[in-house]
Amino acid sequence: MIPANRTTADTARAASLLGISTGTFTNTRRWEKIRARPISRPEAKTRFWDEEQLLAAVEEREIPLITPANPDEVYNLAVEDESVLELLRDFLTGYFTGAGSSAPVADGARIAPAADTVFDRVEVFSVFAAEELPEAAEDAVVDVNVKLVAYNEKGAWPLNAQLRLEFTGGRWVVAALAREDEEDLFDLEEAYFLVPEDRRPTISTWRTYATSTNRKSAKLTSIPEADTVVHGVKHWKRSTITHWDQHERFLQGEAKAGGRPAGSADRAPRRRTQPLLAQADARRAKLKELLGENPALTAAEAGAALGVSAERGRQLLKEAKAGSGQ
Repeated sequence: MIPANRTTADTARAASLLGISTGTFTNTRRWEKIRARPISRPEAKTRFWDEEQLLAAVEEREIPLITPANPDEVYNLAVEDESVLELLRDFLTGYFTGAGSSAPVADGARIAPAADTVFDRVEVFSVFAAEELPEAAEDAVVDVNVKLVAYNEKGAWPLNAQLRLEFTGGRWVVAALAREDEEDLFDLEEAYFLVPEDRRPTISTWRTYATSTNRKSAKLTSIPEADTVVHGVKHWKRSTITHWDQHERFLQGEAKAGGRPAGSADRAPRRRTQPLLAQADARRAKLKELLGENPALTAAEAGAALGVSAERGRQLLKEAKAGSGQ
């Protein structure tokens, strides 16, 4: 993924900054030895870097963080360390209210701007980590997911924040805050995982969608044209893929697959498709009711109440909040 508003550098540019030839840079695998890591997929044929990180590596400065936390990571280990909880409360209160905070922040940390909405106060309900909180040792790092509710004159707003914490100078500090941006760019393989798992086609079908030569045909499902080409590789904005998935794809061939003329009688007992759809609708309705009672509902709680896994609960929560504009 290429985070929004970043400048990318290809292999030639990286080699130039290091003062060596492109061949030397590639053939001797010098790219594996520099402190700045590629931001392209590990399996990608074309590698590219964030230019600011490359410059920091060349000048031996602190390399700025870009995407500290994986939004698909499963956070299910409760954080109970009071010093960490206090740090998060202080930082997030100042972050979302604009009142400032005394929470320590790591040097060089790149903190994404908060939402435009102004809040009066913040209440943190739960903090979960993707792995056990490490020992308080220098340079220890942990990614956490915070469920909170922010309040203003319009009401209560459930929010979710992913942060990276770092132990430095004898204390935990905020190293970065990850926020999904609609302008983030994804190559074809990365964009595939933006589609929710329960609606995700096979990877071979996805590639067919991307190579469809007749995008205007109602009989052929296809994803939109790429938004841009980065160093010869097509990339799509997050907003492009999510809009297509939610509003366009089922108006194409997928909506017509298996269809029949309106009013025609059943020729055989219907398959389980309809009961499954009814079950999914019932789950979504129940989740909406649960969120009305508890805006800070966690993925684990949602999964337990709906009889699904915590991960599926997270997906349904995300979908419900997106549908309500939260």
